[in-house]
Amino acid sequence: MNQHLDYEFRIDKIFGIELYKHRTLRTLFDPYSTEWGKTAMDEKLKILKRIVDGGEELNFLIEDYKDRYIEQNQNHIAKVAEEAICNLLAASLKNKTE
Repeated sequence: MNQHLDYEFRIDKIFGIELYKHRTLRTLFDPYSTEWGKTAMDEKLKILKRIVDGGEELNFLIEDYKDRYIEQNQNHIAKVAEEAICNLLAASLKNKTE
């Protein structure tokens, strides 16, 4: 199994029969994607929490995500993952302080 398919398989296991519609995770890690734009920040944070609660370690997940897009010669997608993570963290902290 290819590494990039492996993380999608792990996401499928977490979401079960729902088969998460954005299993590529661009909704979480690509702030310039259509998927990101169609998902409210609160929903993104809930998705991320469910992934973490499902036992996924974010550092490995993000590396797998980035590797997938680097392998596909889509470095521009891999390159913005950290920006997305900063956006998610800022939103999470804002929610905690309000």
